[in-house]
Amino acid sequence: MKTLHRISLGLIAIPLLVILWSSLSMITFVQPMHTYSSGFVYANFVHEAGFARIVLAIIGLLILFIPYRKGERWALAALEIMMVCYVLPVDFFFSPGLGSWPILRNLPEPRMSGLSAINFERYFFNALLLGGLVIAVPQFLKRQDGLKGTDTK
Repeated sequence: MKTLHRISLGLIAIPLLVILWSSLSMITFVQPMHTYSSGFVYANFVHEAGFARIVLAIIGLLILFIPYRKGERWALAALEIMMVCYVLPVDFFFSPGLGSWPILRNLPEPRMSGLSAINFERYFFNALLLGGLVIAVPQFLKRQDGLKGTDTK
């Protein structure tokens, strides 16, 4: 049982670390300034999106390594909400080739040919995250309380 919990922890941590790593390139992104008539600067939006990604990845990792590791049920629910509301939409809509930002369009394409090979990166990390959460659900539902080994009197 502990082994399955550790496997699910690792499977969930990998996509969150990928989000953390990919946000660094967005923060350091440099583009010539294009100021629109409304005063909006396009390059600032990329930096802000990078900072938002890094904050959400850090929050997800903190939830994963502190309360989730202890076996608290709310941590599983919080990670599931983060997956449905943030990780899946970002990976599906801002994947290489589909994004509207040059930083997302200019990522290197896979050298393999075929539709399944091109979409491998887009689905692989989502599959890891989903697999980790699916492994964790029976463990959290089986427990009567969220705390491990505590004796209530």
